[in-house]
Parts: sequence; C-alpha cells; structure tokens
Amino acid sequence: MTVKELIKISRSVINGRLTFDFFSRFYGAPVFKQKRHKLQEDEIRNIQDRLFEQGIFSHVEVSAKKYYLKVLRGTEGRPRKKYWLHILLFLLTVLTTTITGAMLRGKTDFASWNDLTAGFAYSFALMTILLFHEMGHYLAAKHYKMQVTLPYFIPLLLPAFHPGTMGAFIRMRSSVPNKRALFDIGIAGPLAGFIMSLLFLIVGFYRLPEAQGLLSDIASFHPLNNPDGIGLTLGNNLLFNFIRQSFGAFHLPMDEIYHFPFIFAGWLGLFVTALNLMPIGQLDGGHITYTMFGDRARAIALIAFTLLILLNVYLISSFNSYVWILWPILILIFIKFRHPPTMDNSIALDPKRKVLGWLAYIIFIICFIPVPIYIKL
Repeated sequence: MTVKELIKISRSVINGRLTFDFFSRFYGAPVFKQKRHKLQEDEIRNIQDRLFEQGIFSHVEVSAKKYYLKVLRGTEGRPRKKYWLHILLFLLTVLTTTITGAMLRGKTDFASWNDLTAGFAYSFALMTILLFHEMGHYLAAKHYKMQVTLPYFIPLLLPAFHPGTMGAFIRMRSSVPNKRALFDIGIAGPLAGFIMSLLFLIVGFYRLPEAQGLLSDIASFHPLNNPDGIGLTLGNNLLFNFIRQSFGAFHLPMDEIYHFPFIFAGWLGLFVTALNLMPIGQLDGGHITYTMFGDRARAIALIAFTLLILLNVYLISSFNSYVWILWPILILIFIKFRHPPTMDNSIALDPKRKVLGWLAYIIFIICFIPVPIYIKL
C-alpha cells in the first residue's frame, strides 16, 4: 500500500469527520485531526476499527482541544529505491557548489579546467557538512529499524550571491516509534553537521595567511578598495567570533570571508545548524523540543515565532533589511507549530538525552546570526 493509497482509503473511512493534515505525510505517517467537541471518543474508536478492517493501523493522541489520528500501513513493504536519483542530485549539487566556489574565488569565464577546480575546496567542505548532517539523521533512523530514504541534495545555480545549493533532506517512510527515537533522529543531524563545521573553520583559520599575504590573496580576486564593489558582508555569531578571535584573524574582514572556502563553508554550516535548531514544528529543534516538553512545545514554537517576527520588524524599521522575511512565511505554510505524535509518547527521555537537548539549545544560541548578510556602506 502506497502512502497515496493509505490516505485515500483512510479518507473514505473517516468520511470528513476529521481533517487531513497535508504536510504530515512527509514526516513518517499521515495525520488527521479534529476538535474534541466535534467528535465523540466512541466515534474515534469506531473509525479505528474500520481502518483496521482495511489493513490500516492507527494511533490516537488527545490534546486539550483536539484529537490527532495517525494512520499507518498494516504491512509497510519496501518501496523501490531510486538510487539513480540520489546519485544524480548529489553529482549535480557537487557541480553547482564547485562552480559557485570557483566564482567566489574570482573565476567567471571558466576558460580552463583550473578555473573550475578553484571551486573544489568549497564544494568539498560544504558537501561534507551537509552530508554528515543528513547521514546523522539517516543512521539514527536506521538504528531504530525505520524506513528512510538516502539524502536528496538540492542543486542551485543563480546569477547572484548564493551558496550553490538549497541544502538536502531525507524522507522517513515509516512512523517514529517513540520520543527517544525522535530525539535521537532530530539531534543527530545538527550535531554531526556542527562538528564538521567546526573542523572546517579551524582548518580554514589555521591556514589563513598573515595580513600582508591576505591582502595579496584578496587582490587576486578583486581590486582592493574597489569603489564599484557592493560591500556584501556576512553577519557574525558568538561562536564564529570566538574562533576568529582565538586565531587572531580579525585582519580578515567579514566582507571578504566568502573568498576563503573552508571558512565560508564553516560559516554556512553554523548558520544552517542554527536554522535547523529553531524550536519550531518540524525543524530538528522542533523535534527536540517536542520530545523534551511534549504539548508545551507548541507554546515554545509560538514564542520563538513571535521573536522572529519582532526581529523582522526591528531589522526592517531600523536597517531596511528583509533578510528574515521569508522564514515566517515558510513556517506558517510548511513547518507549522504543532508536532505530530510518535507511536508511543509514554516513553520519556533519559537524563543523558535531556542534557544533550539543552546542549542543542546552547548550540542554537551561539550559532544564530541576527543579521546573516547585509550591504556595508
């Protein structure tokens, strides 16, 4: 039974008595929901019995206001794996990040093979960070015997400043068994990507030339003190600033960092880590928050969303910066605030996982960049 068939049969049994949460299908299993005052408990049980007659298992979670009915295939089966698609997307993303890396090193016409290879270091660093992040999720899911896809990489090539990719993602094709499994899957990706980002930053700053050599390098990319330059500047965060200070690297200005592949890839890695660790909905931080705080996770997500709105208001009104304007829209449309239940929410986190959860929040704080990019006038 495919997911599409599962939803179709479930809808026919439910017959409009619960509303389908469209985006839940991408996070393990489809979920139907309804306000408690509109449905009696015996009606829910009757729906479950009829679903079971159709070979569909189901799990009900009750909140203060709503019923949440998760439907599962009785026999999961093994969907055909499209290895060619994963390989193709990976290779295309290697190509787009390599081209982007070469452009960041001042290569634009690609008249020779050497022009293209100038972007290999950046592609290697960024793809390694993204791969470790996604494989962290993948291996954690496999540890719990879940069906999960290999990473889908998203290539990107634009005639403007960009990282060369829109990242990567995996899809879970079976339900998350319990909160511990959800926590492990949610935190494994950010931790793996975070560690690799730190390694590339350390190597990048260690190899950074002294002031005079740095000026020579920058001059090879573009004229120094170029009056026609746009002054595109990367924002800072607590951790990046600490590493930069530890290596005495303040001679590298923030508007030149993207010319240095390992440092720029590491900066992007920290930025992506912070984005994923936002404690909202279906983000990794949302998974962690749900496993630690249960239904209170929705209130935490709303607080985080409010702070993001306030940040937008401040940046737009004070600096005319719209750098965060897209995120509230994505959250409202795709990420949402409430987290779907696991198959068994009664299994609580142990103390070690709770410590890791608080560590994830610390990583989010030290990696978050209030103004990721701006024009220096």
